[in-house]
Amino acid sequence: MEILLIIIGLAVLVGLLGKNRKIGFGWSFVLALFLSPIIGLVITLLSEKKDIEFVDVKEEDK
Repeated sequence: MEILLIIIGLAVLVGLLGKNRKIGFGWSFVLALFLSPIIGLVITLLSEKKDIEFVDVKEEDK
């Protein structure tokens, strides 16, 4: 029972890592849960990061 909780906890951590990547939280979590947290982590780290667009707030107010 404890091992299952540890696996779910690790899968949630991998999912949170995938939140800022193109794979997303859901797929990262599912892959880590069903394959293994290590394989899910590798797949998550291999996915591309989301493009982040910065907005200059000072220019936007003008």
